[in-house]
Amino acid sequence: MKLRSILKPGLKARDSGRRGLQDPGPRPLLYYGGIDPSALAGLEVIEAYEVEEGVKVTIGVREGTGYYLVEEPPLTHGDLLYYESLIKLLKSVVRPSEEMLRDPVGYFESYIDGVIEECGLGTLPKEVREKIMYYVKRDTIGYGPLNPLIRDPRIEDISIEGVGRPVRVFHRDYNDLDWLTTNLKFDDERFVDHLVIKLVHLSGKHVSTAFPIVDAALPEKHRITVTYSREVTPFGSSITIRKFREEPLTICHLMKWKTISPLMAAYWWLLLEHKMFLMIVGPMASGKTTLLNAIATLLKPNWKVVSIEDNQELRLPHVGWKPLVARHTYTFGETSTEIKLFDLVKLSLRERADFIIVGEVRGEEAYALVQAAASGHGCACTFHGDGFETMVQRLTSPPINVSESFIPLITNVVVVKRLSPLGSRPVRRVVEVSEVISARERREVFTWDPQLDVHLPLTIEELVDRSMALSRIANMAGWSFNQLKSELKRREGFLKRLLRDDVLSYNDVVAELRSFYVEASIT
Repeated sequence: MKLRSILKPGLKARDSGRRGLQDPGPRPLLYYGGIDPSALAGLEVIEAYEVEEGVKVTIGVREGTGYYLVEEPPLTHGDLLYYESLIKLLKSVVRPSEEMLRDPVGYFESYIDGVIEECGLGTLPKEVREKIMYYVKRDTIGYGPLNPLIRDPRIEDISIEGVGRPVRVFHRDYNDLDWLTTNLKFDDERFVDHLVIKLVHLSGKHVSTAFPIVDAALPEKHRITVTYSREVTPFGSSITIRKFREEPLTICHLMKWKTISPLMAAYWWLLLEHKMFLMIVGPMASGKTTLLNAIATLLKPNWKVVSIEDNQELRLPHVGWKPLVARHTYTFGETSTEIKLFDLVKLSLRERADFIIVGEVRGEEAYALVQAAASGHGCACTFHGDGFETMVQRLTSPPINVSESFIPLITNVVVVKRLSPLGSRPVRRVVEVSEVISARERREVFTWDPQLDVHLPLTIEELVDRSMALSRIANMAGWSFNQLKSELKRREGFLKRLLRDDVLSYNDVVAELRSFYVEASIT
């Protein structure tokens, strides 16, 4: 909603005489998240909560459609005059610098006191001053009208499909409603184009009619995908933001939510510790990267771990963790300075890394990763697919072209999906864990029973009977089968204890894992 659309025509600012403040004329475009009374008509309100002071959200359902309604502090015409004067003064006094890039909030606040005094804002009541400052910060060091959506920690994805179309969000706690429609709609094409340019520049990239598609990461590591103007879509510029969790989900979260079982986690733990190759397969938004990050946390604390991604999403606690990120450029041919995932995987092979993780395999880097596994490196990655068969089909077809003879180098294939059991909310579950025999044959180690919502097998004995990889580990370590079972039991018991004690936070889980390895080295 445009702010000027909610002001009464002809309304004059009572404060316009203060300190020579004058009406600057036509209002600029200031999209304002107010709730129109018609938006609440017939709405079944499910929940209302505050994102930050003065910014409220109402979630509801009407005629089968979910709604996410944002309410920001209301502005009067006089408030708007002060807002415009503050913005104008800030633009005249604030100059780009390295300090601004390092700490934009601190840099902004170092100027704001003087600007407030210049505008006469200090004479206003505190609540009015804070209301105006909210919008100034929102539109300078924030994300404009998208700021409440980005600041809401319960929002996973934000989507603007084009000009004149409502902004939609995917809410962590209401995924049974799919995408929720917000009360934000941008009708001005220039405004959306400008918003795309601002977001892309914040990510350190460039967008133009010559390069209208950009995939990048914002300073907070939120992943953005944009299209610019009407170059590739008739609806105008579009924006998709996949938000990055400030604190990663842990292996304990996934066990608590029944995405995986403690026995399954203990099994993977042993595989990773013996540098085997784990590939997590699933459709988009099924939780592949979340699962990969949680499992990778189990790696030995003193290992050198290299992660390779297009945009950094993984976060590991290891002192020897080295994150590598691809570089995309805007030149072509032999002069191109682009650094691809393939180049980074090759680089990691020269660094004596104990474990190599690729956030998402979709091209020639798959071949390099398989070669890394063949040379004795531990490997893990995610891959878009529906299951083992589609994984093999994609890996052995252009543009990846991995030979079928290399497929058995992938030790373990994990299939994770987002499912909607009848009459219940959608859930994420690992539905199958298989060990690869050949490109056409696999052995199922774990399966998910949808009726009981449990992962089978339930016992260590049955797991050891099913798994070829565990037999290989026993041979490598010189363990008897009783020793192998004892090691699995020790790790499963440790994970169950964390689950029982409700140890969930990232830092707490990492501390417990370090204690586990310290005790293991002593004994």
